[in-house]
Amino acid sequence: MKIAIIGGVAAGTSAAAKASRTNPEAEIVIFEQGSDISYAGCGLPYYISGVTETKDKLIMNTAGEFKEKYGVEVKLKHTVTAINPGQKTIDYQDLTNSTTGSYSYDKLIISTGASPIKPPLPGIDLENIFTLRSVANAEKIKAMLKTADTSKVVIIGAGLIGLEMAEAFSKLGLKVTVVEMQEQVLPQFSSEMAALLEKHLKDQGVDLILGDGVDHFMGSGSVEKVFTAEGKEIAADLVLLSIGIKANSQLAETAGIELGASGAIAVDEKLATNLADIYAAGDCAESLDLLIDKPVWVPLGSTANKQGRVAGENAAGGDSVHKGIIKTSITKIFDLTAARTGLTQEEAKSAGIETAAVKIKAPNHASYYPGREEIHLRGIFNQQTGVIVGAEVIGGAGTDKRIDVLVTAISQQLTANDLFQLDLAYAPPYSGPKDAVAILGMVAEKKL
Repeated sequence: MKIAIIGGVAAGTSAAAKASRTNPEAEIVIFEQGSDISYAGCGLPYYISGVTETKDKLIMNTAGEFKEKYGVEVKLKHTVTAINPGQKTIDYQDLTNSTTGSYSYDKLIISTGASPIKPPLPGIDLENIFTLRSVANAEKIKAMLKTADTSKVVIIGAGLIGLEMAEAFSKLGLKVTVVEMQEQVLPQFSSEMAALLEKHLKDQGVDLILGDGVDHFMGSGSVEKVFTAEGKEIAADLVLLSIGIKANSQLAETAGIELGASGAIAVDEKLATNLADIYAAGDCAESLDLLIDKPVWVPLGSTANKQGRVAGENAAGGDSVHKGIIKTSITKIFDLTAARTGLTQEEAKSAGIETAAVKIKAPNHASYYPGREEIHLRGIFNQQTGVIVGAEVIGGAGTDKRIDVLVTAISQQLTANDLFQLDLAYAPPYSGPKDAVAILGMVAEKKL
């Protein structure tokens, strides 16, 4: 059996490793257009800030190491130019020497990832306007920070990466301004929870311009000023575009592979596309939202790894499924952790679910134990059944623990009373006698 994989990083390498274990006799080849087969993309902000000291710590495997571990051939700097489903071949170009070739496959896995959105704004091609999606991007930013006289940074977009980079640049002593078209930071959060983050960012010296998008950039060769739609003028030595990404699905679409409403590749629970013997995984593919039973596109490294593993096993002759997601995410913003999962009230309403929102504040552990911090929890509950369908948590230490409990609760359709009844671990350094999750359940049950 010959298995071709287009793209490495999280999904592609996970697929290759699982396929190799499932069918050790298979010939597996990864075609990766970049110079790194596998790297921790989520770690890029910490590499730029210096928390992660060297690039080597972000590289999971080199091509040589991967071949030695799994027997998989890796063709770096090879871009696939066409998929030919009828002939079961792919065409590729070697970017090193510009030669071309083709490879015949029995099974094909598409793991082409996603690319940063770069709108055609006036001045967007000026020097020192960056995106952050790869190690190469991070290297360019670090090189500029080392050699140039950079003191003022403007970040366009207040999503997860934008705010992580606001912290990274601030830690390096730079003046940071974040411009966000929406009325709040982290638009996937409720406005009342986002307000906590906005205050924290301002307390850390980050300037926020909300409800105002970018109109154009100006500068002589390099960017010097950012102008917003409402006429604000912001001095800038460096600009980071962090307004979102789009699935790299054009190669698949040209080959006749169906895309979903999101523009990412449509797949079933086995990660199979509409064409025989072709699978898709990672940031280029959709997932199933388990709460509304509809395809969604939520590109995250954790999902990419799971999808890659399933696609690799099935391509190699196995029988595995990717059940789906409930859209869980988490990020560190200076001294706070912000996490969410499940449905928002707006999404629940669109799905015909009447909900009640409950917000509480509780200590992360016993008040008499040193280091006590507040955790803010907001739960979305089905008004009729009491089942929790969504949650947001913002706070200090222990925030990650609470969101993962709530993820499990939502996945298992637990009610507000079930949250109170959970036998959660208690000791003064870790929780109060009534954990924050239990308190959320108590208050929600009363409200319901």
